[in-house]
Amino acid sequence: MPTIDEIIEYLTRRKEKILVEDFENAEKKELLEISVEEKYKQELSSKKIKTGTLLDDLIGGGLEPKSRLLLYGEYGSGKTQTCFTIAVLCPDHVIYIDTEGSFKATRIKQICDARGIDYKAVFKKIHLFQPKSWIEQMLILDKLPSPADIEDGKIGLIILDSLSKHFRGIEFAGRQSLSIKQPLIRECIGRLERIADAYNCALILTTQIYESPTANPFLPDWTGQKAVGGASLEHQPDYVVFLRKAQGNVRIARLMDASWQPQRERPFMITEKGIEDLPETKKAEKIIKKTEKFERQFYEMKKEKEN
Repeated sequence: MPTIDEIIEYLTRRKEKILVEDFENAEKKELLEISVEEKYKQELSSKKIKTGTLLDDLIGGGLEPKSRLLLYGEYGSGKTQTCFTIAVLCPDHVIYIDTEGSFKATRIKQICDARGIDYKAVFKKIHLFQPKSWIEQMLILDKLPSPADIEDGKIGLIILDSLSKHFRGIEFAGRQSLSIKQPLIRECIGRLERIADAYNCALILTTQIYESPTANPFLPDWTGQKAVGGASLEHQPDYVVFLRKAQGNVRIARLMDASWQPQRERPFMITEKGIEDLPETKKAEKIIKKTEKFERQFYEMKKEKEN
């Protein structure tokens, strides 16, 4: 039976082989300057994947091809329900890697039925993988379908729910294991980004939370909740969104970081349709006013720092 060191050595040899291939390919092809004007036109014309909720507003109108979204929050905060909804609404094929064991075909059907979508067509477009360990999670990246394997050749979205679940076992306990765990997490992210770039599709990662020991005791509990994976994870995505519970089935999505969007909050709720906007009620109006208040406070703080 191989030891953990031997498994990592195998993964390292595989990575070395990829690096050699990258080097050989880079040497053969002409590396051309990228036209910013052309890139701008591509970004404007790209088809975005939408949830149909205020979450789209958080990230500039929806997920673009090759964009990366990180969702983190406590259990029941809406990470998986958001993934389900986006998977159903994505017009193209979806690769769904479920490490949590939380994927429910019955829930996908319920969302489809509530939205008047043919669930059988959605079942066919979702390519589900359920690795049972971090080793399977790493090795499965070599076995994902490519556009050539898809009938219409278009994969629009890759979802990994969640990235960190299998990296929390006894073999990764204690700070002494960080030098093993963090490179594996970074490698998993890097491989998925590479695949998403090659397929010209969006990537969604989810992760759990941990309670920060430096949290301020005078602030709400959720202010001390941080994404499991740390800086290795948070610096990678284009959008980092923190989800938290509010009242009843209401959830709050806070944009924590983005390359070109301001920090802000938007409420949504979990229903039979997956996730959707709050109805126009006094209760909803109160929650929305709270999120708008946060946005104003953020801008005021930002102005003070600039002055």
